[in-house]
Amino acid sequence: MRRADQVFIVSMILVFIYWILLLTNPYSTSLLANFFDWIADVAIVLGYPGTFLASLFGSASVVVEIPFAGVPFVLGGLRDGISGPFIFDPWILGLLSGIGATIGDMTSYALGYAGRRLVDEASTSGFSKFVQDYPRATPLVIFVLASTPLPLDPAVVALGVARYTWWKLFIPCLIGEIIFLTAISWSGRLSLDWILGLLGIDGPVTPLSATIEVFGIIILILTVYLAVRLDWATIGKKLRPTHGITNE
Repeated sequence: MRRADQVFIVSMILVFIYWILLLTNPYSTSLLANFFDWIADVAIVLGYPGTFLASLFGSASVVVEIPFAGVPFVLGGLRDGISGPFIFDPWILGLLSGIGATIGDMTSYALGYAGRRLVDEASTSGFSKFVQDYPRATPLVIFVLASTPLPLDPAVVALGVARYTWWKLFIPCLIGEIIFLTAISWSGRLSLDWILGLLGIDGPVTPLSATIEVFGIIILILTVYLAVRLDWATIGKKLRPTHGITNE
């Protein structure tokens, strides 16, 4: 059994235990409530630079996947008081968060580039082979990963291992991150009030709010696991006859 499989199983067991604890102790404070309180404090103290720094450090974390997209989401819907005007502009939040996240992604690239022998080859060799066989398709893959909730770190580390040209990674990554995080910021503007009421942030934990929170954590774990276990070499072979992608 691979290390990724072991970590996945342990993570799912811990999430299940956390869910049971929330259900049996409704007046406990959930991780989501603590996270929201922390983001609100960051917003008050740092404002726009806070979303840049949170995205930079969150994206730079390679060992542990940090859900930094929650920062522009919360700030996008944060009001001055219970029903006052919105504090932050989602367009600016998306731009600053995207720039910060892209700079943070370069940490993964540098790790792969400088420490090729230290990186787990089992988790990068597939994508490295994909880069070698389909160099023209690689920027598109990076853009898709950056513009969706899928974790980008495993692919970026593999690009560093393959000594892929950094600016060919930086540009599609920057565009994708800005698009994704701008959409996240606007999602916060349109839905944060409703989500806070649904999850009971300001009240006791309900079975529904506990289940929704745990479901979100499971989705995050699954996306990280699938990205690490994805067989990029097989994907490349399937793309060749169906989409005419060549290795030129």
